[in-house]
Amino acid sequence: MKKLSLLAIIALALTLIASCSSKKAETQNEQNQAIEQYQCPMKCTEEVFDKAGKCPVCEMDLEKISNS
Repeated sequence: MKKLSLLAIIALALTLIASCSSKKAETQNEQNQAIEQYQCPMKCTEEVFDKAGKCPVCEMDLEKISNS
Protein backbone atom coordinates (compact mmCIF):
# COMPACT_ATOMS: atom_id res chain seq x y z
CA MET A 1 0.00 0.00 0.00
CA LYS A 2 2.84 2.40 0.81
CA LYS A 3 4.44 1.69 -2.57
CA LEU A 4 1.18 2.45 -4.38
CA SER A 5 0.76 5.75 -2.49
CA LEU A 6 4.37 6.72 -3.22
CA LEU A 7 3.93 5.93 -6.93
CA ALA A 8 0.72 7.98 -7.04
CA ILE A 9 2.45 10.97 -5.42
CA ILE A 10 5.40 10.75 -7.81
CA ALA A 11 3.09 10.48 -10.83
CA LEU A 12 1.10 13.50 -9.64
CA ALA A 13 4.26 15.55 -9.06
CA LEU A 14 5.61 14.70 -12.53
CA THR A 15 2.30 15.63 -14.13
CA LEU A 16 2.23 19.00 -12.37
CA ILE A 17 5.83 19.76 -13.34
CA ALA A 18 5.21 18.85 -16.98
CA SER A 19 2.04 20.94 -17.24
CA CYS A 20 3.69 24.01 -15.70
CA SER A 21 6.66 23.99 -18.06
CA SER A 22 4.51 23.49 -21.18
CA LYS A 23 2.29 26.47 -20.23
CA LYS A 24 5.38 28.61 -19.75
CA ALA A 25 6.61 27.73 -23.26
CA GLU A 26 3.17 28.44 -24.77
CA THR A 27 3.03 31.85 -23.08
CA GLN A 28 6.49 32.77 -24.34
CA ASN A 29 5.60 31.72 -27.91
CA GLU A 30 2.41 33.79 -27.78
CA GLN A 31 4.37 36.83 -26.60
CA ASN A 32 6.93 36.43 -29.39
CA GLN A 33 4.22 36.15 -32.03
CA ALA A 34 2.26 39.11 -30.67
CA ILE A 35 5.14 41.57 -31.06
CA GLU A 36 5.03 43.33 -34.42
CA GLN A 37 7.62 45.94 -35.27
CA TYR A 38 7.74 48.45 -38.10
CA GLN A 39 10.57 50.52 -39.54
CA CYS A 40 11.09 52.98 -42.38
CA PRO A 41 12.23 51.18 -45.56
CA MET A 42 14.65 54.05 -46.26
CA LYS A 43 16.13 53.77 -42.74
CA CYS A 44 15.77 57.53 -42.22
CA THR A 45 15.70 56.83 -38.52
CA GLU A 46 16.82 53.80 -36.53
CA GLU A 47 13.62 54.06 -34.51
CA VAL A 48 11.39 50.99 -34.45
CA PHE A 49 7.63 51.42 -34.08
CA ASP A 50 5.07 49.06 -32.58
CA LYS A 51 2.34 49.82 -35.12
CA ALA A 52 2.04 50.63 -38.81
CA GLY A 53 2.05 54.24 -39.90
CA LYS A 54 4.23 56.79 -41.66
CA CYS A 55 7.90 57.62 -41.14
CA PRO A 56 8.18 60.88 -39.21
CA VAL A 57 11.10 61.99 -41.45
CA CYS A 58 10.21 61.04 -45.05
CA GLU A 59 6.52 60.11 -44.51
CA MET A 60 6.84 56.76 -46.35
CA ASP A 61 4.73 53.87 -45.08
CA LEU A 62 6.51 51.90 -42.38
CA GLU A 63 7.26 48.26 -43.23
CA LYS A 64 6.90 45.29 -40.94
CA ILE A 65 10.27 43.87 -39.89
CA SER A 66 11.06 40.35 -38.75
CA ASN A 67 11.28 39.51 -35.05
CA SER A 68 14.66 37.86 -35.34
